[in-house]
Amino acid sequence: MKHRSADPVEIAASARVLIEAFLHEFPNVVSREFPDRIEAFVANIALWGARMNLTAHPEDPEEVAFHVIDSLMPLVLAVDPASILHGAFVRERRLLDLGSGAGFPGLVLAAASPAHFTLVESRRKRASFLQVATAEMGLANVTIQGRRIEAGDPAGQFDVVLARAFGDPSDFFAIAAKALKPDGLAVLYANPSQRFAQPNCQRIEYTVLRRAERVGRVGRINRILRILAVWRK
Repeated sequence: MKHRSADPVEIAASARVLIEAFLHEFPNVVSREFPDRIEAFVANIALWGARMNLTAHPEDPEEVAFHVIDSLMPLVLAVDPASILHGAFVRERRLLDLGSGAGFPGLVLAAASPAHFTLVESRRKRASFLQVATAEMGLANVTIQGRRIEAGDPAGQFDVVLARAFGDPSDFFAIAAKALKPDGLAVLYANPSQRFAQPNCQRIEYTVLRRAERVGRVGRINRILRILAVWRK
């Protein structure tokens, strides 16, 4: 896919327009500082993404905007007082993001909410990227841990444990069960085809718009079905 600009600043500005168009439908979901923060984040993705293999098509503002919007969906769903996620992202909450990678979803959610996030990423280069992006976004509610996390480490410290593209769901829930406080939530981004052996695991469906590969100047927009698998300890 070819793009008119490979300038990280222009890519970030274009992605910001797409993200703000989505957020227009959900007023008061994100912090006032979020648009500036996410623009700085996307600029870093565009600058370092290809060299560090952070995500597919880091030069494509539509692709990066999709990942940002997908990352935001638990926060959007938490607005509903009847949602199991309601209150999960308020200031006093502590959240653990497992395998943070390029910052989806942990860094995006931290930019949008006042909760404190611990991002765990075992790959050194990606952990370094997260440190740089956190500083340039001006986030004071993020801790980066460049290490591998195992079941039982840490124990009972977090209100929410989440992951996107984690791998084996059974491993995720095992780690989350140890890391969560009593009554805490484990939140796993998943595909509709995935099945979960975890008892009492709630499946929350949502859709995200994603533009498919262009043919000439024509793009096709697909509505992608996604799942949040949510389990309360």
